[in-house]
Amino acid sequence: MTALVLAYIFNIIILIPIGLMTILGGEKGGQLACQSKFPESEGFRTLLGSLWTAILIGSVLGLFFPITMSALLLIQVIYKTLWLLVYALPRMLNQRSNEVPWGIASTFLIIIMIYPWIIPWGPLFFDVVRR
Repeated sequence: MTALVLAYIFNIIILIPIGLMTILGGEKGGQLACQSKFPESEGFRTLLGSLWTAILIGSVLGLFFPITMSALLLIQVIYKTLWLLVYALPRMLNQRSNEVPWGIASTFLIIIMIYPWIIPWGPLFFDVVRR
């Protein structure tokens, strides 16, 4: 089993409960998934749940087409890095770390530290340039 496949499995394990709970669990599911750190907003909850469920579906496809779906891992690295820099870090620096959902932040941090090492950069960009 390759590290790339393990990344998709990690996504699936995390996102089955979190993504589906956020999109299908209503207000209580969204608050549980986000550790009650964000105000309830049906629009943002379903938007976030839709994103996480799309990544879940893409990760299942990644088990069968690991190289083809590797752009999904890159998208995750980008959006998770941006969230940590724009949302979590300023709160930590301003002694408002109690506003940060640490389960989400730690998972994001793990992903942005590991996924860049396992994304197949050559095949990912070679396929894009070749088309």
